[in-house]
Amino acid sequence: MGATLKTGLLIVCVTLVSLLALEGLTRLFLDDGMLYELEMWKYATEVKERDLRPDIGHRHRPNAHAELMRQDVRTDEHGFRSPPVPDKPDAGVARIAFVGDSIAMGWGVAEKETFANKVVADLQASGRRVDGFNMGVGNYNTTQELALFRDVGANLKPDIIVIAYFINDAEPMPQYDDNTWLDEHSAAWVVFRYRTDSLFRQFGEAPDWKHYYRGLYDPKAQGWQQTQAALADFAKEARKIDAGLIVYNIPELRELKPYPFQDITDRVRGVVEKQGVPFVDLLPSVENLDPKSLWVTVPDPHPNGKAEVTFAKAMLPQLTAMLDKLCRERGKGCAGQ
Repeated sequence: MGATLKTGLLIVCVTLVSLLALEGLTRLFLDDGMLYELEMWKYATEVKERDLRPDIGHRHRPNAHAELMRQDVRTDEHGFRSPPVPDKPDAGVARIAFVGDSIAMGWGVAEKETFANKVVADLQASGRRVDGFNMGVGNYNTTQELALFRDVGANLKPDIIVIAYFINDAEPMPQYDDNTWLDEHSAAWVVFRYRTDSLFRQFGEAPDWKHYYRGLYDPKAQGWQQTQAALADFAKEARKIDAGLIVYNIPELRELKPYPFQDITDRVRGVVEKQGVPFVDLLPSVENLDPKSLWVTVPDPHPNGKAEVTFAKAMLPQLTAMLDKLCRERGKGCAGQ
């Protein structure tokens, strides 16, 4: 064997050993169950699955189970993060469908603390005959939420549809690139790629988070145009299945007072109310609190359990009024029966 070949083989062997060591060290020292990029990677590989329909793109796998951000995440037979419900609600039971993205799903939050779970539990504790299900899926926009609701949610006969709207719901449809072997299997590669992208965003020409969100609402932005159409179609869908519809605006939690996106909230409100649908801004429920006290972690401003419980309490008055109407008109969702 020539000296050049031996040197080449040695380099290959040392490289492989080094990469294996790096992978092991990443999993041993960095994967503490709270590192955002690794937990999102686990979410993508253990809970999500591709759906090739262009208006859905991805969804939760049925009966999936993973530990994410040190929280137990399970899905039911439909891929919902909520206790299973029968195909049709029992007589007299009002059913609530919660629609949204990772905030509705409850990223970094125990299932019992998600606002979907808390709202139903609090209503039941007050004597209301209700059940519900949580259709939240991470990285969804309003178009995807509508498509998933049409595919699965409508068949479960909800009486009330709750849309949890977040400012990034106006994003265009995600791009689904083919994953490499490293994307699927290497924690070290995931961390390296995420940190490299972060550096490019920090020192490159990528817009900061405020400019990014504002860019989504340019009148000509494709995602915003699709979102307006999806909100209008949600109203039509609700009328078609004879369900009530309400939109709750979830505030961006990095800055609360003064809130930098009130004009965008007002723009979304105008689109929703044009359809005759009630719109409730949940900013007042948290605006006087320390923003960081509401985050899952300091680098990750998803709403934590405290925030989700606060949102749930703020949702109750409008939902109670809707249930009162259902009780009078259809004998559903009544209290004390």
